[in-house]
Amino acid sequence: MMMWRKGILLAACLAGALLVACGDEKIVNVSPKPAIQVTVQATPQSVDTGQPITVQAVASATNASPLSYQWTADGGSFTNASADSTVWTAPDNAGIYRLAVVVTDGKDVAIGSANVGVASYLPSVTPFYRGVTFCSTCHNGGPGGQQYATWSTSRHAGALNSLKSIGQGENPACVGCHTVGSYGLNADAALNNGGWDETHVDRLAGVQCENCHGPGSDHHDPDFASVGKTLDASLCGQCHNGIHHPTYDEWQSSAHAGIVEDAALNKSCAKCHNGLFAPDYLDNPEGFAALAANPTESLMLTCAGCHEPHGNANPGSLRDASVTDRALPNGVLVEKAGAGRLCMACHNGRRTNTDVNNQIANGNAHLGPHHSVQGDMITGVNAYQAINPSFFWASSKHILVQDACVTCHTHPHPGDPESGIANFMGHNFRPVVEACAPCHGTIASFRDVMAKQDYDGDGQVEGVQDEVDGLLEVLEQSIVAASTTQAAHDSLTANFEGRMGDATLTTVDQRKAAYNWAFVSFDGSHGVHNANYAVQLLQQSILFLDSTALPAEAYVLRRPD
Repeated sequence: MMMWRKGILLAACLAGALLVACGDEKIVNVSPKPAIQVTVQATPQSVDTGQPITVQAVASATNASPLSYQWTADGGSFTNASADSTVWTAPDNAGIYRLAVVVTDGKDVAIGSANVGVASYLPSVTPFYRGVTFCSTCHNGGPGGQQYATWSTSRHAGALNSLKSIGQGENPACVGCHTVGSYGLNADAALNNGGWDETHVDRLAGVQCENCHGPGSDHHDPDFASVGKTLDASLCGQCHNGIHHPTYDEWQSSAHAGIVEDAALNKSCAKCHNGLFAPDYLDNPEGFAALAANPTESLMLTCAGCHEPHGNANPGSLRDASVTDRALPNGVLVEKAGAGRLCMACHNGRRTNTDVNNQIANGNAHLGPHHSVQGDMITGVNAYQAINPSFFWASSKHILVQDACVTCHTHPHPGDPESGIANFMGHNFRPVVEACAPCHGTIASFRDVMAKQDYDGDGQVEGVQDEVDGLLEVLEQSIVAASTTQAAHDSLTANFEGRMGDATLTTVDQRKAAYNWAFVSFDGSHGVHNANYAVQLLQQSILFLDSTALPAEAYVLRRPD
């Protein structure tokens, strides 16, 4: 057997294959010498638009068969594209062009190429920057997609012009972020590879493809391995930071910058909790195909989760965000949600009417809606309204605020000069009191917005948030007091939220009221999102269990003004 194996190895070596015979049981892989070798010489290597240069293919072959040649280029024209030496006339557009030749003897093939600068600086380091016109050849509605078409109308495309319009087009502190080559994926301003810092040509103006995908000179590789892709927020953070654009800094302090690992690796939850899947989901929430298996990797919800990097017609290039409707999971339509419809795709209670009824009838360890119930609350839908089927449920006017969630949670406002950030853009997504000023006047705290009456019956008219918190406390006490055994009473007192859905501790009526307690509590706004709906739900749930828990004058039997 050993003799046979050695013989095979020796034969393979003699035939010029990839194996050479070594000692017993040892095999070494080596690269064979190509049957054809070719290099390309271009004279000169830089030329003005419309001017000719000579290109020469220098080829050698291991056999005597005649060689044939075929020249191609990104632009321009050849006098004879099938000769070993030819003249190439440069096109009218400045740029860096790749001149390639395919050489074959009818059996083996080799490719050689050279880069030529046309009215442009020729980089000495590869990979180098080609500029967006190079990308647009394929990515403008053809097989490569329409990324160029959407990008060309985006603010990124006009980034340098926006500087020029305010007289800062030559400001070295600004142009790095507004052009190609200084910042972006794999950018290194110290390299001599044709960025804006070395050659001020129009093809490198603005924030372009290569800022996010890296230098594109090698993009012609058959497997396109040279094109970088990342969803990492730090890519955007290279420019969107500091006093001028603090969005990355703010995002880092937001809940979106964290990962709930169990949810991110759960196939049912990943669409919202895993930044690797959120972009596809938020592009088309209604049409997103459920994951077949649990993910094995996770990522926080980064910039590209909510924003389409290539641009679109939506404000802020938001995904799936236009002035149109949002369908919640149980089919309830939120009309004209504006840009807020993007937020509502994830920030909803996740419960159908069947889900709610099953939870109440059978108990549930997680009684209530999903904790992200804000879209339902601001719309005034999907709580357990059957607590009083004849009651007239009404909502506040907050759903009519243009773009809903977005207006209050990404509201630009002055920052604290001592923090080093002069203007906050709102990408920590915490609401600010400045957003309330058009309707409520200047306030120092959300708790300064006063209620119309003493809703919680404690004898004082307080802020809306304090009144709602008071009602939550009264409802919790009423649910606990309705316990049928002392053991259940004590257990609920010790851990109300964790045990209110336990069918061995609570009755169906208690769970009906508890569902509304959870709905208001999980919303987290303490009534700000929809004070009318929150007050009515809590009061009617209290009244359902105990008609004496609140004084009669506290109840709102009509829509609060």
